[in-house]
Amino acid sequence: MTRETLGLFKTLADETRLRILCSLSERDLYTELLAERLCLSPATVSFHMKKLMQAGLVDARREQYYTVYSLKKDLLSHTLMDFIGTQGDDKTAEQLREEQYRRKVLNTFMPGGVCTQMPAQLKKRLIVYREIFNRFDPRRTYTEKEVNAVISEMHEDYCTVRRGFVGMGWMHRDKGIYSIDPNPDFENSSGALS
Repeated sequence: MTRETLGLFKTLADETRLRILCSLSERDLYTELLAERLCLSPATVSFHMKKLMQAGLVDARREQYYTVYSLKKDLLSHTLMDFIGTQGDDKTAEQLREEQYRRKVLNTFMPGGVCTQMPAQLKKRLIVYREIFNRFDPRRTYTEKEVNAVISEMHEDYCTVRRGFVGMGWMHRDKGIYSIDPNPDFENSSGALS
């Protein structure tokens, strides 16, 4: 079992954090509303949210004056065996290392869910781009203004990010309308950004 897995289990071994995750499984919430629902102080909620974000269980984004938290269901969809694996299971260990690296990059470049400075290193930049891209719904289309609005919530240079999405084939533009690729090739996208 890796140190990252042990850290994840330690984070989950707290009743308050489990109650927060349960509330977030119903809908995205901001600190004050979570505090009210769980009869906690906002400072206590903020403390636990920091721990949950470090473990990669929760995302944060800014909406006007509030920080809104959402559950990262991809990590919670793993089974217990995915985390503990077997000693010879190199793939699981590699996946956990990659997830730890991804969380570290996002904690560094997107604290609070907002990217103030885009990473220079291509691998890190793709992680940030992918995090921003996950805010788009592939079942609908967007006007350019809507695309810019979604991106600008997380990074001020929406033009560069939007062009990157189109260049990598994650997003397609036709007569000012943008559609989202439901299955983008994340692994082979780096050429369009280099």
